[in-house]
Amino acid sequence: MPTLDPDVVYFIATAAEGSLVRAAHGLGLTQPALSKAIKRLEKHLGVVLFNRTPRGSELTEAGRAFYARVRTLSNAMDDAVMEARDLGGGHAGLLRLGITPAVSHFVLTALFPTLTTERPAAHVKVTTAFNHVLLGAIDRKELNLAVCPLPDDLPEGVEVDELYDDPFSAIMNETHPLAQRERLSMDDLVDCQWVGSGKQEVARRTMEQAVARRGLPRLNIPVEVNSLESLYTVVSRTQMVSLFNARFGSPSALPRNVVVVPLDLPGVHRRIGILRRRGYLSPIAQRAREILLDASARQSAGTSPSAAPR
Repeated sequence: MPTLDPDVVYFIATAAEGSLVRAAHGLGLTQPALSKAIKRLEKHLGVVLFNRTPRGSELTEAGRAFYARVRTLSNAMDDAVMEARDLGGGHAGLLRLGITPAVSHFVLTALFPTLTTERPAAHVKVTTAFNHVLLGAIDRKELNLAVCPLPDDLPEGVEVDELYDDPFSAIMNETHPLAQRERLSMDDLVDCQWVGSGKQEVARRTMEQAVARRGLPRLNIPVEVNSLESLYTVVSRTQMVSLFNARFGSPSALPRNVVVVPLDLPGVHRRIGILRRRGYLSPIAQRAREILLDASARQSAGTSPSAAPR
């Protein structure tokens, strides 16, 4: 596989950073040298790739299209190099893994240190994001594996390994009127104000569909956030409620004044699984998949996931 032109490599770094200054620093170049390389590439392609703004360097429409293409090529080249080393006995390999915040405790506890002990020369890149971001990255082949709630509709060519069903619990400030209840139902919570993730997220859609099926009023969600840390913080400082992943979530991540109350939600299931593109799966990605499947089975059997056998 041919190597990428250095100017293309410099373009990828600049696009990723969104700044000539930061990209130049990371590449070990001067800013004028990097700017010259970008202009040289733009002249060769016959298009403008960046708009220079006070906030940095923003991709043009042509730049975004070019970046999507060359980033895929760059990832494929990284994979090829690491696969050659892996198959040559170096136990290297490159794993690009995506996880949602709610599954991070389960995934990271399962994989580490097992994976890095077995493959000390491997390189693992972990991306934490919500579902829709990970689905797009899997579809574009930017990730080898993604562990997340399984959507109803999967992109064509994406395969699934189911790991576990993840029941919901409610979380709220300990001063909330419902905080002392042993269990709750959606009828109890429908009049509450909620902190929610984005409208496209599986957990939110699942709950809204459950409410609609019961003929209850729509959830009142005055605050939307894009991280669990933000969600937990808002819950801890208000009388709003939200959801917590009850099976493998880490209660230690919650603020001390936030309590978890089980929810009775008959017929509501959120399945967690591994997503991957159909076709070849690298040795390190396959091993990570095996470890996660084994960890899920061990958790279900009530044993530790940290001693996954080879």
